[in-house]
Amino acid sequence: MARFSPFLLLCLCCCLFLSEAVGQAFANDTVFFSTKRKSVTIPFKLVHNLIIIPIQINNSNELNFILDSGVKNTLITRLHYSDSLSLNEAGRITIQGLGTGHELEAIYSKGNFMRMPGIEGVNHEVYVLLEDVFNLSTRMGMPIHGIIGYDIFRNFIVKINYSSKTLTLYRPDIELKVPKKAEVYPLHIENTKAYVEAGVRQHNGDSIKVKLVIDTGASHSISLYLPTDERLQLPPKVMEAYLGRGLSGDINGKIGRINSFSLGRYELQNLPASYPDEESIKAALNLANRNGNLGSDILKRFTVIFDYPHQRMMLMPNSKYREPFYYNMTGFEISTPLPGANFYVVSHVIDDSPAKASGLLPGDQLININGRDCKQLALDELLELFDSKPGRKVKLKLKRDSKLVNVEMVLQSRI
Repeated sequence: MARFSPFLLLCLCCCLFLSEAVGQAFANDTVFFSTKRKSVTIPFKLVHNLIIIPIQINNSNELNFILDSGVKNTLITRLHYSDSLSLNEAGRITIQGLGTGHELEAIYSKGNFMRMPGIEGVNHEVYVLLEDVFNLSTRMGMPIHGIIGYDIFRNFIVKINYSSKTLTLYRPDIELKVPKKAEVYPLHIENTKAYVEAGVRQHNGDSIKVKLVIDTGASHSISLYLPTDERLQLPPKVMEAYLGRGLSGDINGKIGRINSFSLGRYELQNLPASYPDEESIKAALNLANRNGNLGSDILKRFTVIFDYPHQRMMLMPNSKYREPFYYNMTGFEISTPLPGANFYVVSHVIDDSPAKASGLLPGDQLININGRDCKQLALDELLELFDSKPGRKVKLKLKRDSKLVNVEMVLQSRI
């Protein structure tokens, strides 16, 4: 059974390494406005800091895709029993990515039609995984069908308003005015990925400039690759952690806090950083001299404008800008065996944690949290109840072996 923590650092890590038979991607792919308007605004859902948008492929029903700026190719990760999808010119290939596992087989298809509200795409290339390695539906609490990224960012100016949960796509040839409160940063577009230069200040006071790939498909704040710079060091207090899933397997590592992260005039204090094991990220260590990635737990504190056509990014702080950074203060993980049914089960209890001390057990079903019925809570609403400051009491009503059990715990920061 797939599992996630209430604050899982879900990192999709979908950089693809394709067999040579695929050839040059995007050679004839075209995505464009289906209206004469200069922009289109699309509401999105936000779960685990990840953006979920509706997409149709050929004659399919509306499918749920995660918008991931770190992924080059459109991936279909899973089709559910009620979904139907026909693909054009399909053939099998082998793909691999980050993680410590094996290569995967996928179906490669070109010449497809893609549709979003106000947007159409022709000759669209799609990769269908023959193995559901991400288990996104159980992790996200709703049916998730795939991941899309560069197809959107390269064709439009993309504005993400995390506060209103809206995605606005502008025509790439317009001169978008810089908002008064925005700061503009150069984007370095290399091999379909966007990089930004930032600064981190470590526990020992050292300030280091880092080159980070911008990754809306990573729910964490920042990931740092220790082997890329000998000055990067682990904080004195770290915890072992499951950091996410790559195409080729799980990504494990450590989590600790850095003193600050700075980008232009903005500086965020005391935030958790993940340090993946070298074996998990060996495929990315020599790519573009990157030092890690910048994830959505930082991006969500801004309204972000990605302007790939003009190689720039704009940031405007929102109401979450000054909120503190927390990481899994309960110490347990939950699964959603029936995605979309608001059915939540404890799948793992971490040693030396509040959950362990309060007697939580794997298999416990969550019935009630602080007086709220879990059946009435979508996953993002449930997670908000755990997203609070250390010291807060959380009261749980659980179902265990057909009996109701009441549990109380105090949230605690372990890093």
